Amino acid sequence: MSETADVIVIGAGLSGLVAATELADAGKSVVIIDQEPEQNLRAQTFWSFSGLFLIDSPEQRRMGTRQP
Repeated sequence: MSETADVIVIGAGLSGLVAATELADAGKSVVIIDQEPEQNLRAQTFWSFSGLFLIDSPEQRRMGTRQP
């Protein structure tokens, strides 16, 4: 079986998934390759950022982001 793609993204972490999404939105066909099995997709991103919350930061105030 042979597959073709416009782009191959190596790594399904946050950066890889964002890159793949942007490329797909631009009409490119994308293949994502990662060392982890499919059930662990996004797992490292979840563990890395699960405790990170930015609330009422100067950037958010400047951009007019409202807090719930």
